[in-house]
Amino acid sequence: MRPPKKFTSPKFTSYDGKSNPLTHISHFRQMMSLWSRDEALMCTVFPSSLGETRLRWFDRLPVGSIHGWKQFSEEFLARFVSNTKIPKEPDTLFGLRKEQEETLHNYTRRYWEEYNDLEENVCSEQMAVMSFKHGLCPESKLRQSLTKHPATALKDLCARIEQYARLEDDQIPIEVVSAEQATR
Repeated sequence: MRPPKKFTSPKFTSYDGKSNPLTHISHFRQMMSLWSRDEALMCTVFPSSLGETRLRWFDRLPVGSIHGWKQFSEEFLARFVSNTKIPKEPDTLFGLRKEQEETLHNYTRRYWEEYNDLEENVCSEQMAVMSFKHGLCPESKLRQSLTKHPATALKDLCARIEQYARLEDDQIPIEVVSAEQATR
């Protein structure tokens, strides 16, 4: 199969066999979006997006066994399904806890990483606010503030977190100096 005259193969990130194959297919489709209706071209170009080991998988496919892009992508996904990322459930947020010595910035970063791994629309803003608060220790001034004056939306929660994180950051140098003076 000869590619169309104006076709230039995009520079793909090679599939490493460890990452999510669905993500690789999505990336490939995006890079080939101008040519996505040309199934033969999609099938011809796809192997160039595979790394060396994955290319061996392709080379072992029986000749004439692939009859279109849909089938080819399904075969690829079936072969590398063990690398498919399983979506997290909202209850994973309730398992997060701010560690005793952890800064609010670090806990917040960990929390949002987990939150962003959730499927869309499975966690309401109210549930996100509750689960964030639940991860704070009962003595936390931020938790007490969220109990007295509950945040009603994520932007309210983020503003409150930022306010308390700045207060915490302001206290760290004082605590370090106090600890150094106490050891002298």
